Amino acid sequence: MRINFGKYEVPPTLQKIIDLQHDLGDPEQFYFGFNFYLSLEKFRYFNTPSDVVVFGNIGVDGIHYGFLTDYGSVSDLEVAPIICVNPIDFDRPIRIVANNLREFLRVNMTDSELFYNQFESEENYLLAKEQWREEANNSPYQPTEKENFSRKRICNYLIDDLKIPRIDNPYRYVQTVKREREKNIIIQTQDGLGVTNPLLLGEKHIHFPIKETYLDLELLQEYLSSKPIASRLAIFRDLQINYSWQDYPELFDIVIKAMIDIKCIDEAKRLTEDI
Repeated sequence: MRINFGKYEVPPTLQKIIDLQHDLGDPEQFYFGFNFYLSLEKFRYFNTPSDVVVFGNIGVDGIHYGFLTDYGSVSDLEVAPIICVNPIDFDRPIRIVANNLREFLRVNMTDSELFYNQFESEENYLLAKEQWREEANNSPYQPTEKENFSRKRICNYLIDDLKIPRIDNPYRYVQTVKREREKNIIIQTQDGLGVTNPLLLGEKHIHFPIKETYLDLELLQEYLSSKPIASRLAIFRDLQINYSWQDYPELFDIVIKAMIDIKCIDEAKRLTEDI
């Protein structure tokens, strides 16, 4: 757990739902109410960004959620953006889905499908949601009385005790979060997250081709030792979305050294734990 969280403390809202799971005494009852399982350590995939602190997974297809720290620049996980990683979505495996955990929990109560599915429009989403509702009503499996009680208890807890904010239109909310993130990106990256760390006065970003040509490790090392910090962070993202570290040990060693050189210690430790 310490490697996952790095320099960060467990944020108050997350601690409260951890305590609630202890009170429930059953991860399955927690899942039925929250639509995800808590995952506080060693739940990462090759494309889980190194600057993400994972906190939960949905129990299917490796889909998981985490706090985006923007390479340690976020002051407190309580205010960190939330991302969803869908390892089997090859077009868009990583998405910003909420501004913070409290807003994530509100959307997650009723519209968690927005986090890991793509819809052409709000109308298409509402049609899909209605179809899922009909399928659930016609399914031979129906929630037990205990499950319904747990879900109601958790919903009441989130609203009355945690006082999570009201979000009137979850679909538009998720779309707005995505647009606002794009406004803050300084350098675009292939995973869609981008880099928000600023370029300093006089610095200029020069793109390093990934998967466009043969990856020259000597040129990469030179790039990682000379270019602006923001540019190095961007290439960390591009490399991770394209290469599995286990298959490229020499590349992995170069990246770890480059991270340590610019004091991305937590990120290097998370990647090392993944191997």
